[in-house]
Amino acid sequence: MDDNPWRRKSSSQTPIVTASSECLMDKLPSCLIMDILSRLPIKTILNCRRVCKTWLHFISESFFTELHLERSPTSLLIKTISNNPESRNLQLVQITGLRFRAVEEMKFVPGTNLPCNDFLIEHSCNGLLCLSKTFQFDFHEDIYVCNPILGEYISIPLAAGQETRHQSNFALGYSAITREYKVLHTFCSKTGSDFQPEAQIYTIATGKWRSIHKALRNLDIFMFDSFVGGSIHWELRDEGNCVNSIGSFNFENEQFSQFSLPPRYNEELVTLTVFEGCLGVSFFITCLQPQYEIWVMKEYGKKESWTKLITVENPGFGELCEPLIFLNSGLILMMHYREYVVCYDTRTKFMEAIRIWQAQGNSYAMPYKPSFVSLKDVAKGEQLKMSRSCVIHP
Repeated sequence: MDDNPWRRKSSSQTPIVTASSECLMDKLPSCLIMDILSRLPIKTILNCRRVCKTWLHFISESFFTELHLERSPTSLLIKTISNNPESRNLQLVQITGLRFRAVEEMKFVPGTNLPCNDFLIEHSCNGLLCLSKTFQFDFHEDIYVCNPILGEYISIPLAAGQETRHQSNFALGYSAITREYKVLHTFCSKTGSDFQPEAQIYTIATGKWRSIHKALRNLDIFMFDSFVGGSIHWELRDEGNCVNSIGSFNFENEQFSQFSLPPRYNEELVTLTVFEGCLGVSFFITCLQPQYEIWVMKEYGKKESWTKLITVENPGFGELCEPLIFLNSGLILMMHYREYVVCYDTRTKFMEAIRIWQAQGNSYAMPYKPSFVSLKDVAKGEQLKMSRSCVIHP
């Protein structure tokens, strides 16, 4: 008698595994599937869109879009500056691990992700970019709003009289009450020997510009994430180019306003930032012992709530560093004048220069939250254009 149990087992008793086309994920509630998909990296979600029509439908749902936007980590958008338009790149850099050991990159390519090659980034909001194309000095030829992740874009028609407008700047914002996206255009018109600030607003899906009264000068906000409390913010400078206050525009009530700076500041080397949903301002103080300070407005709109958050003594960099991203790990990423990113560890008080992307020539970085906000939903009534099928470039 053979006591070997393996030898006794007949082939008829061996379990047979058969292939099945049934997907176990299909048995989950749709809201749970969207919850799982919203936690994945951008590249993985784009690949999931190609798996089947069901997943494509889920990722296109407004519930998924809002869920992903809420969780989407702030990333870096790198714009390469070059005299050769063909060498200008736009690159998304997502930090997926501590100390930048895990970095995910995507290249945004004209014709695939972007409407054109030669452009300026005016502003971003909820993953949408406001781009401008100029043809002479500061005269704008085209204005676009696009989502480079989805390869969707629309052209914003400019109002008449562009040739008489100077110092034109554009900003994109969102009204949570009306759920509308709007483009703000500020400029100066010459009246006699003086230039007067003016502003117009364009609500996407209406096709019309409207004038706004009591405009402020010097709208220049593309270098930082400026959207707090339903408003965008920028530095207001006097005739000597010194920062003397903070300008703001609220996309809900469409009104301009001004905020006071913290009580102690250097009038020249000032930049704005956002920290944990609060408006922040940073100062690079050039004295015998150079130091770098970051202040935050704890209660929005109340100047008495300005609080010093961080002081960096002897940073080791003789030029201004602009805060980009505050990471949960206690690290702060700052852009050192169009050359590289500087990392400051608030726990160890150590600052170092790092390179987390490869670019030829000068470049600038800005905070960016990639999203799946579709212009099909935002720009109803506008002529939506699609770039070629969004291709992922390593």
